[in-house]
Amino acid sequence: MKLAAVLILAAAPLFAAQHIVDTTTFNTIAAELSGERAQELDRRIVEYHRIQGSPMMAGVAQEVVLKALQAAGVEARIEQFPSDGRTKYQSYTSPIGWSIRDAELWVEGSAPQRLCRYADVPMCVSTYSKGGEWSGELVDVGAGTRAADYEGKDVRGKVALASGYARDVVREAVLQRGAVGTVIYPDANDRPDHPDMVRYNGVWTRADDVDRTSGSFQISANQYAALRAQMAKGPVRVRGRIDSTLGPGQLTLVHAFIRGSESQDEVVITAHLDHPKWSANDNASGSADIVEIARTLQSLINAKKLAPPRKTIHFIWVPEYFGTIAYLTKHPEAHACTRGTSPCIFANINMDMVGEDTVKTNSRFYMTRAPMSVQSFLDGLLPDVLEQTREAHLFAPTGTRNYWPAEMTGYAPGSDHDLFLAIGVPASMFGHDPDWTHHTSEDTPDKTDASEFRRVGVLAANAAYWIANATADDWQKLSPSVTAERLRADAATLTAMKRLGNERLAARAQKLLEDDVRVGPKPKGSAAPAPSAAGPRSLTIPPIDGEALRELSPQETKWLEEQRARYDDFDVVLFEAVNFMNGRRSSGEIADLLTMEFADEFTPPWVDHLASTLASIKLVALPAVR
Repeated sequence: MKLAAVLILAAAPLFAAQHIVDTTTFNTIAAELSGERAQELDRRIVEYHRIQGSPMMAGVAQEVVLKALQAAGVEARIEQFPSDGRTKYQSYTSPIGWSIRDAELWVEGSAPQRLCRYADVPMCVSTYSKGGEWSGELVDVGAGTRAADYEGKDVRGKVALASGYARDVVREAVLQRGAVGTVIYPDANDRPDHPDMVRYNGVWTRADDVDRTSGSFQISANQYAALRAQMAKGPVRVRGRIDSTLGPGQLTLVHAFIRGSESQDEVVITAHLDHPKWSANDNASGSADIVEIARTLQSLINAKKLAPPRKTIHFIWVPEYFGTIAYLTKHPEAHACTRGTSPCIFANINMDMVGEDTVKTNSRFYMTRAPMSVQSFLDGLLPDVLEQTREAHLFAPTGTRNYWPAEMTGYAPGSDHDLFLAIGVPASMFGHDPDWTHHTSEDTPDKTDASEFRRVGVLAANAAYWIANATADDWQKLSPSVTAERLRADAATLTAMKRLGNERLAARAQKLLEDDVRVGPKPKGSAAPAPSAAGPRSLTIPPIDGEALRELSPQETKWLEEQRARYDDFDVVLFEAVNFMNGRRSSGEIADLLTMEFADEFTPPWVDHLASTLASIKLVALPAVR
């Protein structure tokens, strides 16, 4: 036999791949789930301007999502929480209620030019803009988010033209310096090859600021260039008119259930339903796809093609972050299956941007691993179900036939999975990145793909159904995949510690490689681990809202900004540091964990300083001095 042939045989598997989800179940779900149904529901959702706390958000929840679930025979209901710009959930202040009916922005003068009309491009009005009419001369203040941006510039009674985030520009220009309104243009480095699109932006008005605030608009890069040319010749005045109302509102959630036959414990599938019209991928796509997943599983159960799940599958459509944090705050019984008590949440799959045409958006599908603070069996399960889905070569009749770029990636923050991870629930975000249409007026239904809706829906449905049915034997079958993932992560940590020259932590990482990993939920009645040393304890569910950090003293704010400049991905560092603060770990143990996770040096005094900083605004409890 030739050497090449020997090598080929040695590299080839001796038998066909055995997947964790059985083939019959996978194929049954794949045959029923429709990418076209999901895509059509996406088109209905985008008809609504779905702003958190707004009547239109409640409208799409009730008139589209709830009715679609009821038509499919799925148990479903609405839940609402106060959202008034004052009520707090953990570190988050709820957004104020907002209704908008119409808005326009014009350049005044002998040849008036319309820059924005809400009816044409809803995203050209900053969300939570106060209603009213104003006019004034434009003053370009650069980013417009810091006091230094206004040096030598007078915006009182004028309109600030800025590239910063609308909330921060309004705070500086309107609330601090008396501008009558703001107009936001794109940063020069923000997708300059798409000069006509408008970006999503928000004022996020607080209840206490309603009387003093104003409205804000967004314009495109080309519109900004035209204004600059006019301003070079002399003063340019604009007039804004917004017909809107700010006041108490409601955070509207939709719940749907496929009840477990043996247990009230839950697998939770989430998608955020909010965002400005259109926002077809972010996140009408995730919202539509989980409706189709619920319909598919309920239909197959009704037809007796699938057995009812042993545990409950709970679907939740939320206002992003705010709805989830309100739910977890008001439902303390919703907790991870680590206490040994029931009911509890086994896992969360968060669907955020899942229906993209990857060619049109130049993107790829991904699923996130868990951060070090949460041991997640999903890291072993999901890659296998992904490969099973890839091998099935799934396409929708009206969808594309493109190659499927899809992979498992490291932890990435930015959506509702963060909040489940923060309470110890294994969680993953399903999404697409990069995407040049993200948070812009170009995020429209023509950028979606029925084939992608089908592939991602089949993947998520099979993963959730498997978790909801897993027996002790099934967890044992999953164990090698979880162990392999743990070995991969620990080997990477070992390599990083050796690169840092930290022999002590390299030895600790080597021990992690030798430890067994528990697969599946903690047995009922298991005791919590004994404290190893008294340490800081989180009093909140992270991530910490950036607005809450504004309550810090100037000195602590300066220190925090220095850390943000010092460490890459500091928001993730902060998230993990707070997650590790469980009252049982010492500052030294937390510093070690952060060093191993981020391959950067952290020390016990650094952890102590961070804990003290957060304790000053009552987000962390410090250990008693002995």
